[in-house]
Amino acid sequence: MAHVIFIGENDRTYTIHIKEGHTILRAARQGHVPLRHKCGGRASCTTCKVNIADQSQISEPNHKEHYKLGDANISSGMRLSCQTKVYGHVTAHIPQDPYRARINALLKQQQEDH
Repeated sequence: MAHVIFIGENDRTYTIHIKEGHTILRAARQGHVPLRHKCGGRASCTTCKVNIADQSQISEPNHKEHYKLGDANISSGMRLSCQTKVYGHVTAHIPQDPYRARINALLKQQQEDH
């Protein structure tokens, strides 16, 4: 049995146990973890990105990930959860939604201006 520890917004943590060889996205769905995804696991939307520092317990990036994310992002730990299979214990950081991040930045700027 493998497990994925998801770290989301405000450092909220979810630990999900899954069968070895299942994807990170499947673990998120199984555990009702709020991980955005639109394309159903076909690597076409890139909304299910996660950051994984220690990649020793997951599958190697496939050609779809290289094409969609680029080598620089993959080198920095970014992966598509729908394409990444888990073979042990993994910690996946869920990045903040880009729209929410932009809204938060605008609100913060507005507060500083007043």
